[in-house]
Order: sequence, then C-alpha cells, then structure tokens
Amino acid sequence: MSSQPIIGYDSARPETIPADAAAVFPYADGQFAWSHKRFPRARYRYITVAGNPHADIADYEPGAIWGSEALLAWAHTRLETYPASDLTVYVDRVNFPFVRAVMHEAGLTWHLFLSVGPDPILNTFDGMPVRACQRFGHGFDTDYVFEPEWLNLP
Repeated sequence: MSSQPIIGYDSARPETIPADAAAVFPYADGQFAWSHKRFPRARYRYITVAGNPHADIADYEPGAIWGSEALLAWAHTRLETYPASDLTVYVDRVNFPFVRAVMHEAGLTWHLFLSVGPDPILNTFDGMPVRACQRFGHGFDTDYVFEPEWLNLP
C-alpha cells in the first residue's frame, strides 16, 4: 500500500466535483450514471448500483446492490466476464461483517472500499486492508485511495 493516498471524488452530481480531481468514481448505471470523460486528467474506476459486471466496484447499500444474491450475482458475472479482474465492494462499517461473511462463504477474494461517513479515514478495518476510504462531503464525497496502482490511467 502507498503511504500517501490519492484523493478522489464521487457524487450523484459530478458537476460538484473539483475540475482538477486526480481520481473520480463515476456511477456506471442507475439514475446518477455519468462518465469519467468529464474529468479527462483523472484516474478512475466505475461504481455499479445495479450489478453491471463491467463496473469495477459494487455499491453495497440499500437502493443499490443489496442482499447476498445480488452481491454474488455481480461478483460471479464480473469474474466470468473479466477472469483477470478483482472484486471491490463499497460498503459501510455496519454492513461490512455481512459482506465479508458472504464473500468468504462463496470463496471469493475481494477488496474493501470503506464508507466511514464523517468519521476518520481508515486504511485498515477489522483486520482487512482498505483499498479506498470514503468520507461524506458537501455536494461530493472524498475518497482516499491507498492502492493508486488499482486506478485506471486517464
């Protein structure tokens, strides 16, 4: 893991994200879908709220991917579509134990994109390395990426 995280952003309203963002996390699907092309110099990874296997990150929360069946459907379809890909799940601390148990029971290796709300940034949580950590903001969320090599190049 890198000692200095890359600062990125996500939002349902991408126009609120700073234009000079180093990294962005666009939504691949759903009512708030937008493209990384709005930020031509930013590195990026896509978030899915509807289970799009082309997206790099599953958003596990009510109103997005929810329940073990939906999470595993995304994971298995992603791995079938992109056998060399890895799995990253965006989840808050409350739902983390459930996600960890589901992924473990299915024998799946995955990476954690942790939502901490307004609380301090964490690079590990409950013994698991955190790939990225999100804090809520005003108009956009700030994401601290601890594995910059994971981000796509612009």
